[in-house]
Amino acid sequence: MRRLLLSLLTLGYVVSAAADSSSMVIDAGVPHSIDKPKYVEVYAHRGARSFSPENTLPAYKTGLAVGTNWVDMDIGITKDGVILVDHDIWLNPDILRKDGKFLAKNKQDLYSSLESASGGIDKNIQPYLVKNLTLKQLQEYDAGRINPDSSYAKYFPLQYAVDGTKMPTLQEVVTYVNKLTDKKVNFQIEIKNDPTHPDWTVSPKEFAKKVNEFLVKNDLVGRAEIQSFDWQPLYELHKLNPHVKLAFLVGYDDIERMQTNDVKQAGLWSGGKLLKDYHNSLPQMVKALGGSCYEPEDVSLTKADLDEAHRLGLKVVVWTWPEHSGGAFDPAVVSKLIDWGVDGIITDDPAQLNSMLAARGLPVPQNFPQATK
Repeated sequence: MRRLLLSLLTLGYVVSAAADSSSMVIDAGVPHSIDKPKYVEVYAHRGARSFSPENTLPAYKTGLAVGTNWVDMDIGITKDGVILVDHDIWLNPDILRKDGKFLAKNKQDLYSSLESASGGIDKNIQPYLVKNLTLKQLQEYDAGRINPDSSYAKYFPLQYAVDGTKMPTLQEVVTYVNKLTDKKVNFQIEIKNDPTHPDWTVSPKEFAKKVNEFLVKNDLVGRAEIQSFDWQPLYELHKLNPHVKLAFLVGYDDIERMQTNDVKQAGLWSGGKLLKDYHNSLPQMVKALGGSCYEPEDVSLTKADLDEAHRLGLKVVVWTWPEHSGGAFDPAVVSKLIDWGVDGIITDDPAQLNSMLAARGLPVPQNFPQATK
């Protein structure tokens, strides 16, 4: 009887702890207060691509089923003006098939062939650009399986293929997540463009206009964080709607470039703004330019920058680049970042992150197992 009572009490504790974590209010762009219990927000990157096809509804099912505070996605604008959930600004043969065949051996081979062909890359890439294709044309491609011949495949060997999966629209993803979670999960939306090839996507102003209209229409201004490596669309969005929470992405290679003496290169991805004009402090620069979130690559964050960002009132969320780190999830790096007190972690494997949080007695996001039914 004593053992049974102890089991019931333990079960009650687990249930109540789960209730406490699920009732936490996660606000967009707000850092954690030091006088409140510690927690780390979980961001399911591209929907949990370690195990499901990236940026697809099956991937968001996976992320929601294991538990996440945020679903992360990338967006582009189609020829007919639809916001598409897709990481690449041109058709990616590492993940896209048509009539059962991948578009090329891999992304690098396709790009090289387009670059070396008569007319050069700017001419030859036009039929592959998202901005030049309608939604109907784009959804003729199957995004449900990784190309096994691609270098991308080695980072996600356990990804489960779901053949017949289409690239979804942003509206489809938001509608699905809202319905399944009763609006308890938030959205991290990354604008994908490239200032080295500005004509390969719509303009930063057009991106900002489309995103703002979408956020307002779907009542997401308070439940979304808008990211970009190119900061110009964020400036444009801030002009349209200063209430939108902006997240400034920075990789280790961006930091090196921003510190160069070549002014054109230093300001290429920051809309001409120069790090040296902000005391060589990325947190100060992000804050001054209207940011709510400082989002550096995980291995690039220093404790000094984290502390400075928090003093400035910035939320600090980190992310992993597998091609740089050598893998999708590094428990040692994640453990250090949890100990340091980052506000959130963007991960391809939210289940593993949740396990690490649970082991430390930290809150774990509510999961939505009905996603698998």
